[in-house]
Amino acid sequence: MQTSQVTEPVPRAVVEGFYKALAICDMQALASYLDDSVVWTISGPIDILQFCGQHSGKTVVLKLLDRDIPLLLEKRRLNPETMVIDGDRVAVLGKLTARRRDVGHAISYRIAQFFRFRDEKVVEYVSLIDSFDAVEQVLGQPLVRQPCRRAADNDFISV
Repeated sequence: MQTSQVTEPVPRAVVEGFYKALAICDMQALASYLDDSVVWTISGPIDILQFCGQHSGKTVVLKLLDRDIPLLLEKRRLNPETMVIDGDRVAVLGKLTARRRDVGHAISYRIAQFFRFRDEKVVEYVSLIDSFDAVEQVLGQPLVRQPCRRAADNDFISV
C-alpha cells in the first residue's frame, strides 16, 4: 500500500460492517463502504485467476466482486481468523472458501488482506492469497514441479 498522510482512525464498527458485507458478498452494503476512487489489488497469477491484478474505481471493484469473481467461484465466503485495526489501516488473516462454478468442487485457501480507510470508506485494498494452493485447487491437480538444474555458470535455476 502507498504511504500517505495520516487520516482519522476508522471506528471498529465501520470496519466490522464493511468486512461483514465483504465476507457475505452483500454488494449493496459493500458499495456504501467503498470510496469512488478505491484501488483494489489481488496478488496472484492472472492467467489462471483472472480476477487477480489491480482494479481501480468503485464501479470496477463492484463489478469484480459481483460478476467477475463469481464467473469462477460461487458461494464465496471469507472467514476472518485475526483482525488488527491500527488508525486508518486494517489487516485481516483468514480463509476464503468457495465452490468452483463449472465443476462444483470446493476451494479453500489462506488470505491476508490489508485495507486503508479515509472518511470511513475503503480507499485501498491489497490481498495476498496462497496462490500456489489456490491454483492447484482451481486446476484440480497438483502443479508440475521441475527439479532445479544448473545453468552453465553453475548458478541454480528453476522454472
